[in-house]
Amino acid sequence: MNDKIKTYLFMAVCIGILFLWNNLSFAGTGGTEFSDAVDLLMEWSEGGLGKLIALGTFVVGMAIGIVRQSLMAAAVGIGMGLAVKTGPTVIDSIVETLI
Repeated sequence: MNDKIKTYLFMAVCIGILFLWNNLSFAGTGGTEFSDAVDLLMEWSEGGLGKLIALGTFVVGMAIGIVRQSLMAAAVGIGMGLAVKTGPTVIDSIVETLI
């Protein structure tokens, strides 16, 4: 029961931060101080590094799945690979709609 309370509390804090983030962080004119860093991270995640991480998580998930004789680790590897490869594009589109 204690773990459930911690999970719900963590989710509530995250939701609260998201609501505050929407109201506070985009109050300026949408400065470009960090655009170079954002572009660099987007290029890395959508390029070779993103593919390497996605393939790595898939292979590790498959190996753990073979050892445990369960497909759940492979599913987690596939999900992580998808998140690494498509996540930055999704996050970028969400942030663009909020600004």
